[in-house]
Amino acid sequence: MLKTLERRITLQLLVFYGLFVLPLLLGGVELYLFQRNALQQSAQQADLGLAQAIALEADSNVRAAAEEAVDLSKSQAARDLDARQLTPIFAAARLSHPAISLYAAYDVSGRLLLNYPSGQRTIAQDAGFRALFQKALSSAQPCISAGWMRIAPHEYVISIATRIAGSRGQPVGVMMIYLSLEQFTAHLITVRTQLANSSEVRIWIVDGDGKPLANTEGVSPEVVLFSVLPGLKNALAGKSGNLIAPEQRRDWLYSYVPIAGTGWAVVVQRPTDITFATVITFQNSLILALVMLIVGASLFWFVMHGWVVAPLSRLAQAATQIKPDQTLKVTDGKLLAKDRGRSDEIGRLIAAFSTMEDEIHILFRQSDEESQARLHTLDAIMRSMDEGVLLESPEGQVVYVNRRFLQFVGLLPQEMLLASFKDSRLPEKMLALVLEPDTYLEAVRRAESGSGPLVVEFHARGYYNQVGQLVPSRRDIRMRLFQVRDQAGQLIGRGKIFQDVTRQNEAEQVKKNLLAIVSHELRTPLTAIKGYATSLLETDVVVDEALQARFLQHIVDESDRMADIVTSLLEMSQLEAGTLRLNPALYRLPTLFERAVPAHEQQRVRITLPTDLPLLYVDRRRMEVVFRNLLENARRYAGDDAAIEISASFEPSPDDGGLFLRVADTGPGIPVDLTERIFERFYQIDGGRKRSSGGVGLGLAICRGFIEAHGGRVWAENRTDGVTGAVFHIWLPSKVLHTQGPQQDQDLSHLDLAP
Repeated sequence: MLKTLERRITLQLLVFYGLFVLPLLLGGVELYLFQRNALQQSAQQADLGLAQAIALEADSNVRAAAEEAVDLSKSQAARDLDARQLTPIFAAARLSHPAISLYAAYDVSGRLLLNYPSGQRTIAQDAGFRALFQKALSSAQPCISAGWMRIAPHEYVISIATRIAGSRGQPVGVMMIYLSLEQFTAHLITVRTQLANSSEVRIWIVDGDGKPLANTEGVSPEVVLFSVLPGLKNALAGKSGNLIAPEQRRDWLYSYVPIAGTGWAVVVQRPTDITFATVITFQNSLILALVMLIVGASLFWFVMHGWVVAPLSRLAQAATQIKPDQTLKVTDGKLLAKDRGRSDEIGRLIAAFSTMEDEIHILFRQSDEESQARLHTLDAIMRSMDEGVLLESPEGQVVYVNRRFLQFVGLLPQEMLLASFKDSRLPEKMLALVLEPDTYLEAVRRAESGSGPLVVEFHARGYYNQVGQLVPSRRDIRMRLFQVRDQAGQLIGRGKIFQDVTRQNEAEQVKKNLLAIVSHELRTPLTAIKGYATSLLETDVVVDEALQARFLQHIVDESDRMADIVTSLLEMSQLEAGTLRLNPALYRLPTLFERAVPAHEQQRVRITLPTDLPLLYVDRRRMEVVFRNLLENARRYAGDDAAIEISASFEPSPDDGGLFLRVADTGPGIPVDLTERIFERFYQIDGGRKRSSGGVGLGLAICRGFIEAHGGRVWAENRTDGVTGAVFHIWLPSKVLHTQGPQQDQDLSHLDLAP
């Protein structure tokens, strides 16, 4: 995404446009949310304050009436229950409290003694009255009725009852004062009239049963308002708050507060569109400002795009179409026709590109021959490299390989021209050589993805020689991956360099093992020689002749062992350095075997050779070492009781014919995965023997080196004739064989071919 953004100026300007507009939009949204919440909370607090003021006013009226009732109950006329004296007292009190509709006095049995003003208005002594009466008798504080009472068909009041105590504090009666609900309703209507949009404001004073004590809507006190006023139950439970609820397709704000000490509540109801008119106005203004901002910024963007960005984009497109070898100029085409005549910076930039295109064509024609010469030189350098080189496109298609790599995978240079070369044959040939293809592919994948090392080492089954023959010899290959980028840093390909590091690894292993060999294999005989020699030199010990002879024989045997080890090391070093020189001559195969097999071992070795075998033109000493090492290896690992068989056959074919030798034993055999490793230097199969009796691990490696020096091959396998044991095969090519004829026998009669 970032790379695409870096390559497109249109996207960059869009990002800048977004960075300019988005903060403004986010700021506007944040301002809107903050101010809206603040204004809404302010409106809600205003309605809640109105409800609290009404609640305080109602509470104040009730408390004043309650205090009036207490004062009247303490008068002497009330204590004496004297109706004649109470009448003028009630008359005077009513002048001071016009909201009180009726005064009444009852004796302790509930019988009405006096009501003022007298008339038809009386209080029915129902269950509510009796409960309030009994509560007043048992309480020293004024008692307020939970709901309204009716004193006339359309006149409702609130009752406040106070106990009348006698001279000794005993209850003698109850004083009751009745507050008219019409006074409360008139006060609510007055409050609503003083408010703006008063017709849209509804005010309710509700008793504990959910019935209206006073309201601005003329609702009867007998109507239950729980389903009409949301949140009413919370208010009656003593909680204050606001909530918004729909009513007749319109949202209303309900603000409710409880009236302390009465169990009543005040509810103020107002439409949200009126309550939040300021919020809505602010919202509309902010939206209009943001829309104007977006329209103005978009207009600026379209003008900028059409006048600056689009011409630059067309110029960039034209620049990508410029090719060094084309004849028509891209800058003179239709793509830049309407921008070419501009006199501003865009026009001058197009003119500069036109001049640059002319110079590119001139430089290309001048450098074409030089580039071709450099290309041929580079190809010659790649062909002369000892390492294999493979180049691939970013998609993984092979675009170039040098001759060394083709030889490595067993392909001819002519096969590079085949259609299947890049698609299938090369990867198949490569994977066919790898010992562990899955591990190799995973290492290459990780290296190409950047999650693994760029140097990958793997093992190959063998290598192809210069004539295209596969030599089955395990090789250590080091592959280094690298990326090919152009001057702009863009990836244009990947490369792989293959290097055969078998000799380097072997040299490192030789260095590691040489110290162990010198410190162990050479020190052991030296220690024995020194021990025997020291014993012979002791002057205070008498050694008889037989013991002396045995000591001297041990010294000779250990010296021969040291000489064999040193000789093996020297010959191995000559094989590795490629400096081994053969001294070939004509020999009979039976003669070579008789020299290689000691006399005391000939009874255990069965040799079966045809009589018509050709003569061998070989280095006698090296071939005897080969046969001796093979027999010694068979004796060491097959056991003392194992039988050893030697056989040979001859095939006269000039192409794949030659002499085939076979050395078989009846031992435990060779693990299948080690039939090739046993020919490696210093490698020994762990057969449970001590190293001092197992040699230095160079015998089979020297055998392979000597046989390959004669142009042959040696390999090992397990017997397949129903008998356990190992078989070592030797193949010698026809070039070292000389078939005997009658005349040849006469010519060779003077040669000493005997042992």
